[in-house]
Amino acid sequence: MTKNANQPIPAKRYFTLDEVCQVVQISPEQFARWQYENAVVIGYGGDRYTRSDIVKLLKLKETFAPYAEELPQEVLDANGLPAADNDEIRASLNNTLADLEKVLAS
Repeated sequence: MTKNANQPIPAKRYFTLDEVCQVVQISPEQFARWQYENAVVIGYGGDRYTRSDIVKLLKLKETFAPYAEELPQEVLDANGLPAADNDEIRASLNNTLADLEKVLAS
């Protein structure tokens, strides 16, 4: 569970179903199936979730195993590798821009 405690949660008050599923790494269909089969309703039963809901789900993440794939397909790129998130892309672009500025300054 220490891995779950380090899981970054975006700095927001409310989350959509897709955002929750991305943080927890399960597809919305798998999440709905998990809720149905465990008779659990997380959030307000719709498309609104709070930070505390995400914390609860991260603690329960190990119970998703029968319902979840290794990584949902929407989290994978065309080569089957984990897709980069916004922060990774931003850092890569900043590094590329810094390299270009060095070359142009020479």
